[in-house]
Amino acid sequence: MTSITGKQDRVKLAIQSQPLLGTKQPLLLEVANNSELVTVIRDICGQWAVSNPEQYALKYAEPAAGHATAKFGYITESNRQHLKNGDILTVAKLPTLAAKDIFDKICSTGEEKKTAMAGLVSLSKDYEFALEFISLKGVQQLMAIVEQCQLGSAADVDILMSLSEAFQELMQHNIVSWEALTENFVKKLINFIEMSNETPQNFQPSIVSMCLDILQSTMGNSPKFYELVLKHITINKVMPFLDKPHNEVKRTTLAFINVMISKAPNKEAVFKELHQFAMHLKDSVLSRFNLEAVPREIAQELYVYQCHLMNQYESRMKQKFIPGDTQMEEDLHLLPARAFQDDYNSRSKSVTEGQWKQLGFLKGNDPRQELMESPPGILALDCMVHFAKNKHDLYSRFVLVHAENMCPFAYASIALTKVLCQIFRVGEPPIELAHEFIPLIVASEDPLKDLFVVTIQLLLKTWKEMRASVLDMEKVMVVVTKQILTLLQSSTATLTTFDVLKTKLFELTYKKIIEAEENSQLLDESVLKSKPVQELSEAIRPEIVELVKQERLRHLVEGATFPKIGRRGRDQLFCCRLSPNYKMLHFGDISGEQVPPLEALDKKIPVSEMKLEVGMVCPHADKVRRGGGNQSLFSIFYEDNEHLDFIAPNETVYNIWVDGLSVLLNRKMTSKAAEEDIETLLNMDLKLRLLDIENVSIPNQTPTIPKEPLDYDFFYKLLD
Repeated sequence: MTSITGKQDRVKLAIQSQPLLGTKQPLLLEVANNSELVTVIRDICGQWAVSNPEQYALKYAEPAAGHATAKFGYITESNRQHLKNGDILTVAKLPTLAAKDIFDKICSTGEEKKTAMAGLVSLSKDYEFALEFISLKGVQQLMAIVEQCQLGSAADVDILMSLSEAFQELMQHNIVSWEALTENFVKKLINFIEMSNETPQNFQPSIVSMCLDILQSTMGNSPKFYELVLKHITINKVMPFLDKPHNEVKRTTLAFINVMISKAPNKEAVFKELHQFAMHLKDSVLSRFNLEAVPREIAQELYVYQCHLMNQYESRMKQKFIPGDTQMEEDLHLLPARAFQDDYNSRSKSVTEGQWKQLGFLKGNDPRQELMESPPGILALDCMVHFAKNKHDLYSRFVLVHAENMCPFAYASIALTKVLCQIFRVGEPPIELAHEFIPLIVASEDPLKDLFVVTIQLLLKTWKEMRASVLDMEKVMVVVTKQILTLLQSSTATLTTFDVLKTKLFELTYKKIIEAEENSQLLDESVLKSKPVQELSEAIRPEIVELVKQERLRHLVEGATFPKIGRRGRDQLFCCRLSPNYKMLHFGDISGEQVPPLEALDKKIPVSEMKLEVGMVCPHADKVRRGGGNQSLFSIFYEDNEHLDFIAPNETVYNIWVDGLSVLLNRKMTSKAAEEDIETLLNMDLKLRLLDIENVSIPNQTPTIPKEPLDYDFFYKLLD
C-alpha cells in the first residue's frame, strides 16, 4: 500500500540469524511502518523460539565479502525511515550489551583481546554502539593501551592498527571532545613519528599513517594540542615521509601539513617554511605519479594544499595602499625606476604625471588612489613589482609600447589581479571533496604572482587582437577570464609548468573564444526552444516537480530549529520535524540548536488536521512588526484553533518549509526557489537527454507518417 505522498506504509525485509542464536531459518517479513520495533523483535524471537527478546535489537547484516554497502549499524525508531524493500537485517545483542562485552574483552589479554579489537572497528561506526561504549570510558581505555604499546613489538603493532581505526571512528561521532584526550596519549603518538623518522627499522607505514591521521584530527580540533604537536613535529620533520613509496603515508603526511597550515595562528611564518617544501613536493610526489591518474585521496589533499597556497595572498588582497608606508612607497616607486632607468632620479624619487600615466595609472597625479580598491588591494602592486623584477625586459616592452597599443599596464594589472583572485578563490575555504589540483601551482613558491606573469602577457595579446581602448577594459577582462577558465575546465593535469600554461593560453585566441561562445549560445537557444524539445519538456516536467516536492519533504523529515515567539535569550528555541510516514508533525522545546531525535519531541500535529497561513496574516505578525524584524513568517493551525508560529531564520529555510507544508496539503509550491529548482533540473535533464543526439538536427515539425499500405500481406524473399 502507498500513501497519498508516495511513501510506502509497509516494507519487506529479510531477517538473518547470528551464530549467538544458533542455526535459525531466515525469515521474510512485511513490517508496517507504524509498528514498534520492540514488537517486531518480539515476533521474530517468538518464531525462532529465542528467549529474552528484550536483550536483542535489529541491525543491518554484514555485506558479503567483496561487496560494499552504505547501510550499517543498529535500526532505531529515529532511523528506520531509511529501511527499503529488500534490506537484509540480522538480530544482534543490544548496543548496551555488545559494548559491555567488547569493553571487557579489550581489558583482557591474549587472543581474546586481539579479536575484540578487530570487532570494535566495525561496531564503532554505529552511533548507538559508540554512545554505549564511550559511556563505559572506552576511549580512555583505548588511549591507555596505546600508551603501553612499543614499536618493537609485532603484537603491539597489530593491536595499534585495529585500535587506531576504532579510535578514529569513535571520535567522528563527536560524543567525546578532542580536548578530553590525555597529554601522554598525544606525546606517545608524537614519539612514534619521531622514532619512525630517526630510525629506518622503526618505520612502519601503517603506524606512521595512523599517528599522522590521529594527530592531524587532534590539531584540527584542539588549540592546546596543536601547540604541543608543533613543538615536536615541524614540516621539515614530516617531509621525508613523502619520499616513501606508500600512498597512504603520502596522503596522511599531506593532510597533516594542511591542518598545520589551516590552524596556524601565524600563517606567514608557516608559508616561509613552505618555500623549501614546494620543491620537495615536486620531486617526491608530482614526479612519481601519472598526473592524470593521481590517487583520488592524494589529489584531494593536493587540492587543499593548493587552496592554502592561494589563501596566503588574502591579507594583501584585503590591504589597501597606505600613503606614507615605507615599504609600499618603495614598491610603488620601483615601477618607474625599472621602466625609466635613464630618466628616473633614485635620490629624489620624483616621477612626472606623464610617467605615471605611461605606466598605466589613469590618475597620473596620484597613482596611490588606484590601489585603494580591495580586492585586489596591495596585491596588485605586489604582482606588478614581481613582474618588473623577474621579467624586466618584458615589463619594459609592455610599458614602452603603451603609446602604440594604448593598453595601460597598471590599470590592466589591477583588473587582472582581481580576476585571478576570483578564479583561484583567494580567501575562500576549499570545496569539500574537490580533487582537481593544478600541478604548476602546488610546485610553485609564489604561484599567484607567477600566474600573473603569464596572464598579463595573455591580456596584452588579447588586447591587440580586440583592438581595444581603455574604455574596453571590462570587455577585455571578460575574454581573458573566459580564456583562463576554458583552459582550466579542460585537463589541468597537463599544466605542469608555466611555459606549458602560456603556450596553451596563447592558443585560445580571441577569435576562438568568440566562436565557441556563439556556437554554444546558438545551440542552447535554438535546440531548447524547438517545438520537439518543448514538448519533451512538458512531458517530463511532472516528474521533475515531484522530485522537488520529495526534496522539500526530506528537509521537513530532517527537521529544523526556530526561535520561540516572545521569548528572549538564545536558548529559547523549539524544533519541528515531520514523521517519516508524512502523517505527523512533531515539535517541542529544545535547549540547543541541534535537531534532536523524533522521539524526543513530545508534541504532535496530525497533517490531516492542519492549516497553513503565511506572511503578515499570521497571529504573531504584530509582535514581529513591533520588533521591526523578520518577514519570513508562517503558522500552522490545528485543533480548537491552536497554532504553532514560526519565524524562519532565513529565506532558504522559509521557502523549504512553506513549500514542504504546501505539498503535504496538496497545494502548489509557490516560492521562487522552487520554480528555479524545477527549471534548473528540467534544463539539466533535457541537456543530458540531448547528448545522445549531439550534432543531429532536430526538425521543427513532426515528420509525416506514411499512409498505411493497402494490405499487410508482405513478401519476404529468403536467401540461400
